[in-house]
Amino acid sequence: MANITQLKHLEHIEDEMLNHGVDGCTASVSAMKEMLKMLGKKPSSGYMQTKWDGAPSVVCGKHPITGRFFVGTKSVFNKEPKLCHFDDDVDVYYSGDLATKLKTALQYFKPLGITGVIQGDLLFTEKDKKTVTVNDENLITFTPNTITYGVPVNSDMGKKISAAKIGVVFHTHYNGEDLASMSASAGAPTSEFSKTTDCAVIENDTPMADVAVPTNTLQLFERNTNTIESMCKKSGKFLNTLVDNMGTSGDKKFHIASYLKQFFNNEIKEGRSISDSQKAIKSIGEFYRTKMNKEVEKMKSVQKQAERRKQMYDGMAYLEDNITEFDAMFTLYRKMQENKEIVIKALDNLETFRTFVQTDKGYKVTGPEGYVLHHDGDMIKLVNRIEFSYNNFTLAKQWR
Repeated sequence: MANITQLKHLEHIEDEMLNHGVDGCTASVSAMKEMLKMLGKKPSSGYMQTKWDGAPSVVCGKHPITGRFFVGTKSVFNKEPKLCHFDDDVDVYYSGDLATKLKTALQYFKPLGITGVIQGDLLFTEKDKKTVTVNDENLITFTPNTITYGVPVNSDMGKKISAAKIGVVFHTHYNGEDLASMSASAGAPTSEFSKTTDCAVIENDTPMADVAVPTNTLQLFERNTNTIESMCKKSGKFLNTLVDNMGTSGDKKFHIASYLKQFFNNEIKEGRSISDSQKAIKSIGEFYRTKMNKEVEKMKSVQKQAERRKQMYDGMAYLEDNITEFDAMFTLYRKMQENKEIVIKALDNLETFRTFVQTDKGYKVTGPEGYVLHHDGDMIKLVNRIEFSYNNFTLAKQWR
């Protein structure tokens, strides 16, 4: 798990071995050991947050140099930052629904009295809220992105949301003397905000003190973690070789290693899990060959087509020459997913918001987007990719 300077993208715990080789695998094991402490209610330096499916991601607060209040998206950290102090600034950088939402955020976030720089996910504005009946329950709902969130209308939270003009969950604060060099840390000082009914600030700390995990489940998680640690050591050299062969230019761009994460995402889009390593080896070979044949077809000259074909043959040969290593890597990947799913199942029971996805047949119950573990300055996400990521890839988004 790499330390986060600015929170632009979080990685899945099972992908870190593809990002950083054996070091990434070892870091994932360290995270799992910390989660074992947390699930077992033992002293831990870890910190867990619920990951909300909000959009857009907003950064706001007082500029560290000028002291002027601003709002913006993640682009406030660009080399040429897009900072919005007034509505006119929003119109310069943005348009459509995004511009409307940022203007609303500018209006209602400023009275909160934010003194530093924080980041969060926008959940709703006035027009996004709906009152619906799902499973005989009267809910106030909002759909910021893929997931629809609902809470009973007559509950305290329901009344809070009904009265609000905008809703947000703040999850990160920044430290530093200028935007370009600021570093991200977990949490936001929401308890210090001024109270206002216009802005519903939703807390996202996962109440780990309330978690209840059976002893046999904890023992399974511990055994899995120990197995993963051993597998990391066994596969370490090959994982490092895969990372060394990944790239975005030259021959590395077309090496089979560079297609691994694409392959995993494609399996998710198709609603498939990596349950059989031998089938996964066959599937990655077919996926890679299909992708490379398309690259061959793009080439105008016979010579360039021949070059692409050779790169494809070299990639297929690499797969065939390392069948045992690929088998171990896919087995390790699946074992990490299994352990992650144990954590997600335990934490989902703590959530108070109802979560659904909208289909052509109505509302379908789903789990929350996932969770973020903070540990030793690192952040890593735990997401049920077969459920949430599949929905995220395939269902229409509410926000644009």
